[in-house]
This record gives sequence, structure tokens and C-alpha cells, in this order.
Amino acid sequence: MLTFTLSLDSLSLYIVAFDVLILLSYVLYLFRRKKSLENALKRISDFISDYFINSGAEVEVTSHKLPDSRHFVVMIQSQPLKRFRYSNILESNLISHTYKKTGCMIDKIYWRFPVQIQSEESLQEVAVKSLEEDLYFNEVQTLSKEQGKYNVSEASWDEFESPKKE
Repeated sequence: MLTFTLSLDSLSLYIVAFDVLILLSYVLYLFRRKKSLENALKRISDFISDYFINSGAEVEVTSHKLPDSRHFVVMIQSQPLKRFRYSNILESNLISHTYKKTGCMIDKIYWRFPVQIQSEESLQEVAVKSLEEDLYFNEVQTLSKEQGKYNVSEASWDEFESPKKE
């Protein structure tokens, strides 16, 4: 038979209780921080999605927090629309509106405009579909086709030396 006797005085008992209390409060702090980060990411994504839905564009928004920073990075995926041609101008307004509404500062916005073309037939289908939806894709296709063609014509020496005036 073996007996083990442990006697703790009140000071050591208080130290152990204080350590356990600090450990539990740190765990609760980590859970709260994770939950607030998830809420901030959801608020940013929801606000930006609503912002574009009100303008009639469907976008997919993904948000991430930069490590060791309070700023966020947003990735927006959309169809290639003409209104997003100068998306850098739209970004500054979007960043300021998001900060006002959510209180979260966005550092960068990255855009993605995926276009999937497998063959010449699908190119024609995309061109017909995009003509109905938006003229931006057709303008790009037309310009790319015209750049490959040469235009050769005769001109007089006076026409060559004088600049074109239109």
C-alpha cells in the first residue's frame, strides 16, 4: 500500500488557478478573433456582391486578410464586360464605399475575366452570345482580326509627305 500526500498552500493554489484562468482567456480570445475575421470577410464579400448586383453585373467575390496586417485583399471574378474595362477607376470608389459600410480597409482588388474558347465553332458561339449581352468582347475580336491584315495602296509623294487630316 502506497500513499501519496500533496499539500498545497494557499499561494501556490492561487498561482495555479491564475495560470488556468489566463490559459482559458487566451483560448477564448483566439476563438473570438477567428470569428470576427470570418464575419469581416463575409461582410466584405456580401457588400461587394450587392454593390455589383445593383448595377446589373453578376460577380463572384473572394476576400482574404493579409498576414500581419489589418488590410484585406479582394478577388473579383466576372464576365468580360465593357464597363469593367477601366476597373482601376472603379476600384477606388469600391474601396472607399466598402470602408464606409463595413469598416474594413481593402488594400488591393484583383480582377479576373475568364474567357474559355476551345475551337473556332465555340468562338463564333461566344461572339454571338456576347453580342447580345455586351459589345466589349466583339470589339476586341474585331480589332485582333484587323491587326493581322495588311492594307497596301498607292499614294502620291505629296500625300506621303503631308500628314493625314481628318
